[in-house]
Amino acid sequence: MSCKNCLKPLLSEDKFCSNCGAQVVTEKLTVKKVVHEFSERYLSFDNKFLTTFKTMFTQPELVVNGYLNGLRVRYVNPITYLIIAVTLSGISIFLMKRGYLGEIDFKAMQGNDKIPFDMKEYMNSIYDYNSVIVFISIPLLALVSKIVFYNYKQFNYAEHNLIYFYTYSQSSISVLLMIPFLLFLKIEFYYYSLLTITFMLVYHCFALKRIFDLTAKQLIKKTLFFLIMLTLLYIIFIIIAAILMIIYMVSTGKFNPQDFAQ
Repeated sequence: MSCKNCLKPLLSEDKFCSNCGAQVVTEKLTVKKVVHEFSERYLSFDNKFLTTFKTMFTQPELVVNGYLNGLRVRYVNPITYLIIAVTLSGISIFLMKRGYLGEIDFKAMQGNDKIPFDMKEYMNSIYDYNSVIVFISIPLLALVSKIVFYNYKQFNYAEHNLIYFYTYSQSSISVLLMIPFLLFLKIEFYYYSLLTITFMLVYHCFALKRIFDLTAKQLIKKTLFFLIMLTLLYIIFIIIAAILMIIYMVSTGKFNPQDFAQ
């Protein structure tokens, strides 16, 4: 028989194609095989995902620098890791929007009689574009990182993207694991957001310190530089988001600029 992927002739004893590396499949797919493969790949304590997740918390430089240096088998590759994070985030958002994980308290950020702004409804509209926001955010973070770490020539822009594929995914998955506890405690949305941002900032400082082998002084300087650059981008993002929010509220009849002026 020939390889189904590259059509190279195979020997009868071949289990993998010597040309493209694809597994030689000779048996029919069954429910038992699907369940076994799933449990072997995702539920086993020694699988790639758990190894990657654990190592990204203890020694993130081994995962990132290892992948850049050709270590492609031990850990989940960065794109797959990001897809896992986005998928888990999508499932979490689906459950949250339908109240299966309880309700987040948005009262601290609600509107008033003059501006009847529904924060919950607005956040639900943001959640609908969560995956798009993630895939836009990472190249922007990588750009800021490339500027901040301008003197680290060993990492090009594509490799900075890879770094944030891993670190963003790691922090995102970690935050998702905390959501049930935060919802159970009925934490207001403001404090929930603040806690999430703080955790992601602290984790990225830890990860970048180890990946770039920074001293404490270098970490402080780079963090401040990074925050300044990120703040500028954030202000631009807030302005755009505010404009979109006003357009959304006007189009739905929930906000009249003339009433606000009065």
